[in-house]
Amino acid sequence: MHFFRAKLKAKTELNIKRFAMKQLKTIISITFLLLVWNHNSYAVNSWQFKVFYGEQEIGEHHFMLKNEGDKRKVEINANFNIDVLFINVYSYKHKNTEIWKGSCLSSIESSTDDNGEQFVTRGKNEGDIFKIDSKLGANEVEGCINTFAYWDKNFLDNKELLNSQTGEIVDVDISFVADENILVRNIMVKAKRYKVKTDEFNIDLWYSDDNEWLALNTTTKDGTTLNYQIK
Repeated sequence: MHFFRAKLKAKTELNIKRFAMKQLKTIISITFLLLVWNHNSYAVNSWQFKVFYGEQEIGEHHFMLKNEGDKRKVEINANFNIDVLFINVYSYKHKNTEIWKGSCLSSIESSTDDNGEQFVTRGKNEGDIFKIDSKLGANEVEGCINTFAYWDKNFLDNKELLNSQTGEIVDVDISFVADENILVRNIMVKAKRYKVKTDEFNIDLWYSDDNEWLALNTTTKDGTTLNYQIK
């Protein structure tokens, strides 16, 4: 009897150990998957902005950046609607997918509905030439091309940029303005302010000390402020 009890006890302890090892392996596997998921999640960045026309919230502008090997894929979506006395007087929808290799644009495909006016812009790098097809017609530009890539502070180093809506190459004058404190998610934070000037508009941008895009401000043709507040 004692022999069988001892044998049963040993078998029970062995089963407990096996169960414990199985549970440990499961925990390790889950932990590994979480680590992998967390590691991959760092390859994805997103910026979501509420957009205000004066005091009126008119929509949102989203930017999603994902690293894919030696390339970066950026998906951009904007949707604005301006209403006066419950009547829509202006609407804007923009979708854009950009592929970047290093600091240069590799390809772009965008579609825009600017209050009923339609725009489609496509572009692709072929060797040292970036070929653009847009409402303006076909165009070829030599060298490294950048868009108004607010999400990447390095775009501020450029003298000309591709307008992703129209396909136009735009001359820009970009300068540092000042170190300022701004309100971000109801908290005052330190930020660096830059100004982007073109023949048609001026844009103010703010970045954190870690080069994170925080805010955007510009004035429309009718004199109203257009303001981006990060969510």
